Amino acid sequence: MKYIFKLIILSTVISLSSCDDFLEMTPLDEISEVDFYKTEEDLRTAVNAFYQDLPGWGSISLGFNALPDSGTDMLTSENISGRLSGFNYSIPTSASGSDWGKWDEIRETNWYLAHVDQAEGEETEINQYIGEGYFFRAYHYFDLLVDYGDLPIFNQYFDDTNLDLVFKARDPRNEVADFILSDLNTAISLLQSFPDISTSPRISKEAALLLKSRVALYEGTWEKYHLGTDHGVDGSDGSSYLQIAAEASEELIDSGVFSLHNDYKSLFNQIGLSGNIEVILWRDYDDLALGINNVLQTSWPNRCGYTRFAVRSYLCSDGNPISASPLYTGDQNLSTIETNRDPRLAATIMVPGDLLKIDTDGSELAWENPDFSTTDSGNTGYESQKYRDVNIDGNLSDFTRETSKIIMRYAEALLIFAEAKAELGDISQADLDKSINMLRNRVNMPGITLGSITADSNWPNYGYSLTDILYEVRRERSVELMAEGFRADDLYRWRAHSLFNGDTPRGAFYADGIVNIELEEGNAQLDAEGYLTPFANLGNYTFDVKAYLKPIPLDELILNPNLTQNPGW
Repeated sequence: MKYIFKLIILSTVISLSSCDDFLEMTPLDEISEVDFYKTEEDLRTAVNAFYQDLPGWGSISLGFNALPDSGTDMLTSENISGRLSGFNYSIPTSASGSDWGKWDEIRETNWYLAHVDQAEGEETEINQYIGEGYFFRAYHYFDLLVDYGDLPIFNQYFDDTNLDLVFKARDPRNEVADFILSDLNTAISLLQSFPDISTSPRISKEAALLLKSRVALYEGTWEKYHLGTDHGVDGSDGSSYLQIAAEASEELIDSGVFSLHNDYKSLFNQIGLSGNIEVILWRDYDDLALGINNVLQTSWPNRCGYTRFAVRSYLCSDGNPISASPLYTGDQNLSTIETNRDPRLAATIMVPGDLLKIDTDGSELAWENPDFSTTDSGNTGYESQKYRDVNIDGNLSDFTRETSKIIMRYAEALLIFAEAKAELGDISQADLDKSINMLRNRVNMPGITLGSITADSNWPNYGYSLTDILYEVRRERSVELMAEGFRADDLYRWRAHSLFNGDTPRGAFYADGIVNIELEEGNAQLDAEGYLTPFANLGNYTFDVKAYLKPIPLDELILNPNLTQNPGW
């Protein structure tokens, strides 16, 4: 199929309706389980509904799509409020509309898993759909773990008569992580390998392996860097999870099922990802046939901008940081900022002369300057090259609304493997050559050689020191996965608030690199060095360590007196 998720959810067959909070137990089924969940087709119909919960681009009604990682130290958007900025610390009064409402998805997957055993049919297909159910329960539990830490573990469907579960207390976060990994192990044992799935793309064994390695890396580094704090796990440095992360990612690497796409830039600007050798899970859009689209390409520059910190993270083409390379030409002119730099920078930001669009008559228009016509707030002068398709769609008289959204890709497994091994302190040159150096080879950058890493006088200040290899592994992760939605979670698990606390995001140098922009009082301003500071009028970030976890809504604490609030809230 051209469209990845042509989800035909038959609401007359089964309703997976949500509720205001997880304690409100409304029936999920419109017809009896005696009449449904009987065949592999029934299971496929039911589990298809869960695919709607996977991330994608926003709907057309939003007016624009903020790029992934917006609101972090790497990328800004017009809305700067949130946990990282410190501008919006409030406790929700209700689970409705909060992330605590994700218990709806847990309850739906539990209902599904409670009924799958009655299905009859081809065993491989039935196992596939059961495995998908375990994958999705793990996926949603991981979201909740990242947000809230300790959680009540619900491994079964229950109604409001089961008071032991209705009023269950929170289980320790490491037990929750173990529960998630157990679900993923079950999923891995049931799911088919990607090439064997007849109706691909669906959740595959490889997708479950990647999620397993992602979960284990998150918990392992969280426990390591939060050890001894209110958010840590007593007595655990996370090493057991780091070992799991290394083993799961290496299993995926050694399977040979996926490999790297040959061109980093084009990977993110495609319409349709079927057949791409790197992409494990994705979402396609079909505006004309199905009316399903995104507005990513209709409102550039998306009211977003990369930060100076992000741009300075890219190495020079000799493999050295800008603080140590004689090839560095500075960042005070947008026209030369990509000169002698890691090619991934050119694939990420726009500079004068870049191709802006190709019209339906074949005429080309070059990009000249950042576009501040919509709003100053959020635009740093570093507009995004990533996710742009320069071709005008004649049917829409606009840029395409059909740019695909990557959900999982193979490069993440390479990065997880290298980071887990480096965190464990036993990374070898062979480990680097099968992971990070593969990413560097793709863009013709020198690989990392252990023992010969150039010290960077501007190593990021994480609030603690790292080995040179860990600094480089984190840098590689930052630039390879730029604007793909990983940055905030990385900052949380690394306990890295020192990177941004008390500071404000900076953008491009104004005088030489950007012209024809009028700065308005109260909007984009300049710092003492002449760099754009889009949020200077709001003051500096004031991160409070309590925000490493979100607060539980107040009404949930009243409804269930066995729940406890997160530290500091």
